[in-house]
Amino acid sequence: MEEQEISLRDIFGLLISKLWIILLAAIVGGVSVFVVSKFMIAPKYSSHVSMYVKNNNDTEKRTVLDTQAIMASKSLVNTYIQILNEDSVMDEVANRLTDLYEKSDLREHFSFDSEGNITADSVRACYTMEAANETEVLKISATTTNPKLSANLCNIMADVAPDFIIRVVGAGSVEKIGDAKIYYGKVSPNVSRNTMLGFLAGGVIAVAIVLLINALDNTVKEANELNGKYQKPIIGEIMSIGGKSSKDKDGTNNDRKKRLLMGNSDIPFNIVENYKSMRTNLMFSLSTYKNKIVAVSSSDPSEGKSVTSANIAITMAETENKVLLIDADMRKPVQHKNFKLKNKDGLSAVLSGEKSFEQCVFRGTKGNLDILTSGVIPPNPSELLASDNMKALLDKVKGIYDYVIIDAPPILPVTDVLGLSGSIAGVLVVVRYGRTTFNELDECSTKLQLANCNMLGYVLNDISKKHSGAYSYKYKYKYKYYKYDYSYKYSESPKQPESEEA
Repeated sequence: MEEQEISLRDIFGLLISKLWIILLAAIVGGVSVFVVSKFMIAPKYSSHVSMYVKNNNDTEKRTVLDTQAIMASKSLVNTYIQILNEDSVMDEVANRLTDLYEKSDLREHFSFDSEGNITADSVRACYTMEAANETEVLKISATTTNPKLSANLCNIMADVAPDFIIRVVGAGSVEKIGDAKIYYGKVSPNVSRNTMLGFLAGGVIAVAIVLLINALDNTVKEANELNGKYQKPIIGEIMSIGGKSSKDKDGTNNDRKKRLLMGNSDIPFNIVENYKSMRTNLMFSLSTYKNKIVAVSSSDPSEGKSVTSANIAITMAETENKVLLIDADMRKPVQHKNFKLKNKDGLSAVLSGEKSFEQCVFRGTKGNLDILTSGVIPPNPSELLASDNMKALLDKVKGIYDYVIIDAPPILPVTDVLGLSGSIAGVLVVVRYGRTTFNELDECSTKLQLANCNMLGYVLNDISKKHSGAYSYKYKYKYKYYKYDYSYKYSESPKQPESEEA
């Protein structure tokens, strides 16, 4: 398979198609961060005090500070910061705090050791020390959840600092410029900023996930990509009608009803034209074959093969060709439901020799369209489809009808369609947009090649108007294909076969 280049236009189109998801993720991120910042994080308050650092020469009380003296003072700032961050300094600050406050009032702000003393680390965590604007001024800030406590921490440090610095350094000193004030404006959390960051983070994460899912997506979404890999023609491209599936009381899929061309005026014009275009392409493909029998199948169930085969048969019958639709899916048949026909006698009865073809076929279901339903579900459908009776039936009908369309079982779960390889012109494989994976088509293609079964081409079905990028990497089939339901609710047909009672 050729590597497909992804352009900026493709990425932009993908993100636009998923814009609602990205916006939703951004909103969720912003709201979540807002709630946490506003209601779950305790507000913090900060205060500060500034101290001027003097060097050794400053003790001479010169009236003019030369550049060398200033640089010397600057070099001392980092030294003083290191000294003031020592445990002994923090312990002294803690001792003075306990003189001002009850221990019970300090427990929510600091941690205590086993002896009941405030730990140096918890005090140190409140402080920030730096050179103010790279000058010889040392700025000491304290941040806690109590504005008064923050100011007291700054003032205590300003009182403690000179004694420790003089004792350790032996020369030089610091002088407090002014007392720390109490500021009641909270410094954190910044709700507005955090909310905006949460909004951006949610959107960025959503974009990353969308791009990752699209990169890992192995489903078919491009007809050109499908044609390029398997070198088989794309016989048809059917747009999605949309809407959710639902079921009637008899189990009939309403979504299937909506997709049938027969008597359905609600199907959009472009969908009808899609099928007519596919009809033309299929007729051209079969023009070089004497055998005009086509099996319509898919890699997995639920990919639209039964609706596609029904609509192909309907559109072909509209061109005054005599068409037969055979429901050969004798495991999960649906054509009798699609056309509201009885299913008591059908293909299984013909192949078992219980009935003749003439006794089972429904004639004139829609103009020139005749239908042979599946009949009662047999215990050995694979063997019946590969039997001499099936070959004899197909030899017979190809002389009666211009085209024979066979609704065949899916290829991967069962091998039924492979038994038809010697009696048909080829297989038309229905691929469902955004659901069928290339891995499944690889396996499907391998099975057809091993059975020497001709592949006429592909039908890309249920094409979304927007590239969804949905990740649908399947390892299991949609349903167990060997569990049958033997009970059906019959309805009256337009014309009864000879064996049916009126």
